Amino acid sequence: MMKFDKLLKNKYLHYAAVALMVINVLGYVAMGSIECILVLGGAAYLAQHFTKNRTADIFIGLFVANILFGCGRLREGFKEGNVEEQAKKTAAVARTKAKEHSANGEHDKAATMAKAAAVVSEAGEVAKKCAEGEKMVNGQCVKPGAM
Repeated sequence: MMKFDKLLKNKYLHYAAVALMVINVLGYVAMGSIECILVLGGAAYLAQHFTKNRTADIFIGLFVANILFGCGRLREGFKEGNVEEQAKKTAAVARTKAKEHSANGEHDKAATMAKAAAVVSEAGEVAKKCAEGEKMVNGQCVKPGAM
């Protein structure tokens, strides 16, 4: 127990905790997550009333904000919607990029983008084949209740 107290009083650990807290706060600001900043600050402030160690207060605040409140969670970028329409838009962008690369003399990149456009376009066509209410799973149309 004595080594743990000595570790918490280490100035380098304190500087590391402060740096970690600053990085987290900057990440929350970048995400526009004011509630995460408030949770981190509030938890650290409350911990201050129970401990006399600022390093422990910072770690408690980080734990509450990232683990208990879930501010450190990753968000998936996929959005539900019309798959065929999304495929058409993506394929059009890929074709435009292929033309740009071809015009610049970058024929390898142009060929790769053209192939990507073809694959995305084909995926949109396959998605059309499923009946209304069905989703494409591993190349087969499946009703949502059957997954």
